Amino acid sequence: MSTRNAISAKARAMFGERLNASDYAALLQKKSVGEIASYLKNSTMFRECLDGINEKSIHRGQLEVLLRTDVFERLAKLIRYADENALHFATAVVMESEIELIMMAVRSFENGVSHAERREIIARMPLYAREYTSFDIVKLADVQTYDELVELLEGTVYCDAVKRYQTKNLQEIDYVGLMHEMRMRYYQACTAAIRKYGARNARDQMQEIINARVELENISIIYRLKKYFEAPPQQIRPLIVQTFCYFTPKEINDMIDNATADQVIDRLHSSKYRRYISSTKFTYIEHYTKQISYNMNYHFIETNTAPNLVLMSYLLLSDIEIQNVVDIIEAVRYGISQEHIRALLVY
Repeated sequence: MSTRNAISAKARAMFGERLNASDYAALLQKKSVGEIASYLKNSTMFRECLDGINEKSIHRGQLEVLLRTDVFERLAKLIRYADENALHFATAVVMESEIELIMMAVRSFENGVSHAERREIIARMPLYAREYTSFDIVKLADVQTYDELVELLEGTVYCDAVKRYQTKNLQEIDYVGLMHEMRMRYYQACTAAIRKYGARNARDQMQEIINARVELENISIIYRLKKYFEAPPQQIRPLIVQTFCYFTPKEINDMIDNATADQVIDRLHSSKYRRYISSTKFTYIEHYTKQISYNMNYHFIETNTAPNLVLMSYLLLSDIEIQNVVDIIEAVRYGISQEHIRALLVY
């Protein structure tokens, strides 16, 4: 089997092992983080990343980060089938986990996550993944202050953003703004990788996936700020990344200036995104845009054989799967009803 077909076949086979309706139904019945961890460890493909954990003592933060770093294990399984160009996309994929770990560190300064807990999480990252990271991940476990974090990130694409949001009072850190800037850097890296290493027959579709993610995130921001904060255009516009997919810049600006929150949804539904909108009733904007992203990537993984495109689609679908589980964990923590969370799951 050629490399091109091998990675596509492996990704589809792994996608076939994803959590299904019965798995989610079982998870929704669990009453504690430990019960969720036990089910995932013993009955699902997450068993590898959770091997060796103590289900009775693991807490929510540990379980969430372990699940998110599972993307490394999935990438490791696919990379052995990848050609040289596909390997370059590992750096962009690792960036998402780098961002998660950086944000975990920032939050830990205020929340008191212990040095031992951070070290345990980082120690579980596959050794190969550290070859692709832009800073010494192991040293992140020893970072105790915001100043030390800035020093560790010196020379990386994250440093200036982390510096910009530095404040003496850690409770005043703008997590939303910082995460927004981090995501911008991730999207820029993906675009650069696509332009330089993407196969010609898949480059446009890969860029479509990335541009759609940015645009859907922009639309989510517009909707939330209008719906819940009645924010004026001048507060919304600085948070929008100037990347477009199915909407023109003029249409996005008109949405910011003139549309109500409900009209934002109407415009989304009447756009080219409608081909990826299922019959699911609208509940929350994040659920709606996540459903669109899931359907888009599901389409590409089912219909295309270009290895870079299949690799990207599979990993993005994996991210949605992990977020589903994180949402269930949060529901257990805060006592949210099964019905409410079930309506938010995308699969």
